[in-house]
Amino acid sequence: MPSSRASAHRPRAICAALRHGRKMLCRRIAALAAVPDDVLCRDFAALAAAVEATFRHEESIMEALGYAHLHEHREENAVVLAGLHHALPDVERGDHALGRQVLTALDEVLALHRLSDELALTVAARPAGARAGPGGARHAARRHIPPARHAA
Repeated sequence: MPSSRASAHRPRAICAALRHGRKMLCRRIAALAAVPDDVLCRDFAALAAAVEATFRHEESIMEALGYAHLHEHREENAVVLAGLHHALPDVERGDHALGRQVLTALDEVLALHRLSDELALTVAARPAGARAGPGGARHAARRHIPPARHAA
């Protein structure tokens, strides 16, 4: 049986792992946005695959936690993936402008998604009866969730 100290850090560690995965994905998006148009078109499919893998990993963690809103989370992921797959053939055929639009939108969606996921998982992973303390969940969110990035 894990110690109470280890249990107390579990939600934070889980959220940190999820945050790290999203951060790496956002870095990959930024790197792809910085390449020449022909490279963007060539490598767009690999980005779509990376998004799928990251989402699968997140969903498996949420499933293992018994996250109550996993169905809704999967629906949101499906919408993002549907958009990527809808754009993919056009981008692969050379529509770099569409590819860049998708990259910008994807980066913004992932930033917002990352914030809401971390807050929800922090609350969901908290032991029954545990309190967030002064300010409730909103206060906890300010302590544990980094500020959202905004597109320039």
